[in-house]
Amino acid sequence: MSNKSKGPPLSREVEKIAKSLRDLASKADFPATSSKNSSRYFRDGIAFSLPEYAIFPPEDALSVLLARSNYKVRFSMQFLCKKLSSLFCCCLSDPHCQLEHGIQLLLAELDCFSQERRVFIRVEGVVLVGMCVDIGRVRLCPGDQHLVEEIAVAADRVIDLTLASEEGKTALKKEDRKRLNERMKGACIAMIQLNAEPVRAIERAKEEVRRSLDLLRLGIKATHRLQDDIRIGIAGDHPLAVVEAVALSDSSINTEVKRVGFPLRIDASFLNNLEQLGIFRVSEALVRNRCTNLEEAIITSVHWFSVATCQDDKSNTFLLLVVSLETLFKQAEGTSIASAVAEGASFLLGQTKESSD
Repeated sequence: MSNKSKGPPLSREVEKIAKSLRDLASKADFPATSSKNSSRYFRDGIAFSLPEYAIFPPEDALSVLLARSNYKVRFSMQFLCKKLSSLFCCCLSDPHCQLEHGIQLLLAELDCFSQERRVFIRVEGVVLVGMCVDIGRVRLCPGDQHLVEEIAVAADRVIDLTLASEEGKTALKKEDRKRLNERMKGACIAMIQLNAEPVRAIERAKEEVRRSLDLLRLGIKATHRLQDDIRIGIAGDHPLAVVEAVALSDSSINTEVKRVGFPLRIDASFLNNLEQLGIFRVSEALVRNRCTNLEEAIITSVHWFSVATCQDDKSNTFLLLVVSLETLFKQAEGTSIASAVAEGASFLLGQTKESSD
């Protein structure tokens, strides 16, 4: 399986990936065999088996790819594993395959990868009053007929490229529009544009939407009553709900239907409050590729504050609020976390140095 061809010297990355794949191939049974201590795989039309202790695809090869510039940003683990799987199967089925050359072609392909995608995600618990709002990298938009039609038209163009019959294409477009109207119309839609393959684009979009919602949750607690149970989140994360309970005895039946959570109304007044609180200054930091240490600490603190507000158990809420404060204050040598948080909070709340002591 070696590939000793003349040409420019191979990079250490290519050599490491090739060695990792060949080492794994040496442990494989091809064609696949049945054994209690092995796992069977079927990839790229090839069936093979590997010992249970073997990791497929090999972690060494995967780590090399993830270490390359911008690969983590553009590619998901799933995407890269599939690429390595194809190389491994080629190596396994053809003893004379030019594995190193195949790896070089793969790296060249991934280095040049560029696919801009717009990702749309339904957000629950947010009511936009005739406006779009930019928070971090995300734009929150009302799911009106214009937006739904824009997405549907783009989807139609993709459906037209398929090999389905004209009747089939028409049916797909009709079903697609029905689904979009059911899920998007009338809702709050988070929109973000990213350069990534589809799986990674959706992963990153969810990460960015959650970071933006973290800031909104901070704003909610600063502008609404603390006991108000306003719930916002990506559909399914921390949803609004109706809780139903029935209590029975021999002589009576009692029912309770209770709404859990209320939506957030975003209007000009709420946005003005966020501006005064400095929320949009933190929002600007979310857009930057590199933040200062202070900005990173604030973003992390806001995140844990946001997670705390989503807890139903009050003890969990308290612990996460302490973590939120802890990220802002450096613990002095020889002092406890509790002391660091207490002293830091006292300093922030004090009007003068003397009142903070």
